[in-house]
Amino acid sequence: MKRFITTLLVLLMLIVLAACGSRNYQVTTKTGETFHTQGAPEYDMKSETYKFTDEKGEEVILKRADVDVIQEQKE
Repeated sequence: MKRFITTLLVLLMLIVLAACGSRNYQVTTKTGETFHTQGAPEYDMKSETYKFTDEKGEEVILKRADVDVIQEQKE
């Protein structure tokens, strides 16, 4: 029983820490289009693109030249 409670507490702590550690960003393009990301956008140096998952769960890829601002969302 003690082992079960300990495991449960560890899992609960991991869930809480994971929720606190995830950061969302707002990506604004030069045309004024705005995207809200789930996690930090990844930059690919070869293709010069940003790749991220938007709030709908869809993968978005934008050229670096099309991106105006990327800023972290404050919650």
